[in-house]
Amino acid sequence: MRRAQLFSFDAMLALVLVIFILGTVNSTSSTLQNEITTMLGWYERANIADNVLDIMTKSPGEPANWATNPSNTEVIGLRENNSLYSLDYYKLEALSNYKEILKTIIAKMANYRDVLLEGYLSEFQIGITGDFPTVYLYNKTFENPNDNPPGINFMMAGDSKGNTIFTVTYVEIQRNGVTYVDDSICDLKKGNNLDLMEGDHIKFVTGQVVYIEAKRGKYVENYIIPADSTIEIYITGPETSNFKLNFGGGECPYSFKFTGKGNVVLTVTAYDNSRPEIWAKYTTYDELIEKKEATYRFAVINGAIVVEPDEIDDSKKRSPWTEVAERISIVGRIQYDLSGGPSDRNPLIYGRLKYQVPESGSFTVSAPESAGSIEFVIISGSQLTGLKIYRNEQDGKLNAVVVYQGNKQIKRYSGDSSVSIPLKDLCSGSEGEVIGLWMYSISRWDRSSVQISITPNLEPFLAPKFDSILLRAEVWDDLGGENQ
Repeated sequence: MRRAQLFSFDAMLALVLVIFILGTVNSTSSTLQNEITTMLGWYERANIADNVLDIMTKSPGEPANWATNPSNTEVIGLRENNSLYSLDYYKLEALSNYKEILKTIIAKMANYRDVLLEGYLSEFQIGITGDFPTVYLYNKTFENPNDNPPGINFMMAGDSKGNTIFTVTYVEIQRNGVTYVDDSICDLKKGNNLDLMEGDHIKFVTGQVVYIEAKRGKYVENYIIPADSTIEIYITGPETSNFKLNFGGGECPYSFKFTGKGNVVLTVTAYDNSRPEIWAKYTTYDELIEKKEATYRFAVINGAIVVEPDEIDDSKKRSPWTEVAERISIVGRIQYDLSGGPSDRNPLIYGRLKYQVPESGSFTVSAPESAGSIEFVIISGSQLTGLKIYRNEQDGKLNAVVVYQGNKQIKRYSGDSSVSIPLKDLCSGSEGEVIGLWMYSISRWDRSSVQISITPNLEPFLAPKFDSILLRAEVWDDLGGENQ
């Protein structure tokens, strides 16, 4: 009888194969497990930045009014409370201004990893280059202060005695709705004289110093107007006393003097021809990215706020991984803060007009009695306006000069402790237009000593102006993060 065989050859071969397969499966399972672990770690990291931006852009935060009391914030959300899509400008500002208070919340939102937050907000940047014009006279009416006779003796000449002609580089006369410029005014003269009449408007640019004297009895006023100034004369009274331009000893149209000056009533404006360049550039978020000029930028690294670029970069270099997420959104922006200070970016007023601004409205500035100045830039639709409020040491008046980009027209107002400018001179005020007011600079006055008021209050007239923004979150682990 044959002894039984414990394992046949086939059974032994099968056993070897089973052992081999089990080893292979175990090895594959370990590799797969490592791959899955690695993938899960990557997925977790990749979602941190996305989650941070999702929470910020899709939620108003908890509580929804957290920006009014940042210390009570539980969740930072940037969505406007009553909007389905736009972000709240004031929440963006609160996130930037109160980041030290909010750093723990930000770290928690980033799973206690290191995080860099950036915002590139499309916005206006404004500026003023050059000098505002000096106004020597503005709508100054020369007339007899005692009324009878109504006129005064008016002299304008190339010398203080009134005997010398003076030269001009440009001259125009408006009469009965027709404007005569340079050589064409010579068609109005008879012989060497050009008779002036009530309603005439004469405008010329001086080629030399011009002397003005107005007098009637004890009443005397004298002015000296420098070369390259514009003088405008309106014949406002019926008493013209044969007032005329005389080209005798000169040459039409560029050399003359005034004669027949014994009893005239007229209004004179005189100002130099300097004009500042008023500019406003709307910079989009992609332009800001290209120039690496973030509107908002700070990091939370190991629980601390960091703003220095080199320190942020060094921290990122110590991490084996970095994950980035971006969101493009829009920001609804209304600003109305007349106590704000000088800035080329941050306006005092900003928004879109819901209603027409009343023509009776006024912009008033009160300032100290000492010499000083403030400059403003106003955007109203496509119109750019510059405003300078100043007090000099000579006359002590508080003056306002208004200029318009691309237009030689000027307007001036004056007062004592305050000066008011009609709103219609600063903005067209049409419904639907974008309106913005910036205080560009202040000189020799403290900001707290200057008060600005607008009548009526324009805040109820404003709707949000929507500007695009790119938000960016970058997450890393300064301590090395998870093993990979």
